[in-house]
Amino acid sequence: MHPSIHYYVLSLGGKSNKLFEGFRDTLIEIENGGFPLDPTTSLSYPAEPIQREKLLREFYKRVDQFFAIFYDQDPLGLVLVGEKMNQSIFRSVSAHNKDIFGGLEGNYEATAAHDLGQIVWPIVREALSGNRERAFRELDEAVSAQKVASGLDEVWRMSNSARGSTLLVEEDYRMKGSIVKTDQSWMILEQVDIREVFDDVVDRVIEKVLETGGTVIFLDSGSLAANQRIALILRD
Repeated sequence: MHPSIHYYVLSLGGKSNKLFEGFRDTLIEIENGGFPLDPTTSLSYPAEPIQREKLLREFYKRVDQFFAIFYDQDPLGLVLVGEKMNQSIFRSVSAHNKDIFGGLEGNYEATAAHDLGQIVWPIVREALSGNRERAFRELDEAVSAQKVASGLDEVWRMSNSARGSTLLVEEDYRMKGSIVKTDQSWMILEQVDIREVFDDVVDRVIEKVLETGGTVIFLDSGSLAANQRIALILRD
């Protein structure tokens, strides 16, 4: 599973196990399909560590089965949050190991969704991003070879031709708008019919590049001013 700006977060805790859907640094808690799950309602607390681990394994099998309900409908990558032991046991019983692309150790049960999103996003961003210095070198080479698309309109057009190799985008670049196909090209408009609007056109472009096998690297604000904040290095 390729990391994406759209992903799941599974918080594994001693009192509550929560599932979130993530969009960049924003998390929305899923409160249906069995979530959140309270382990204290199904686990006893025996003194023997072996018995305790056995019960946790059984519980996390249930958590994984509930997660599968959402994953089967929308297969996205997963970030685990929780104590190291909880994550380890979950991984040992999960059918979704190939989809886990990051982990955050610690107890975040009481952390608000907004705050947890701010903490988790750097993990997702890092999973998406490669070496930033190398990215700038490749961008300079692509500019010299005239193999780069700059600006949202041109980047979207080239990403649809599956020519995109590496997308560079400023981390805080967002734009609400719509993507419209004309007779000859694509246009991105900020003022559109509300029924056709995307909350963030930049996110849609990022997802498109990932769908066609490209990679995405997030860069500091202002670092791509010469490229109108977004650039796509093209394949040969």
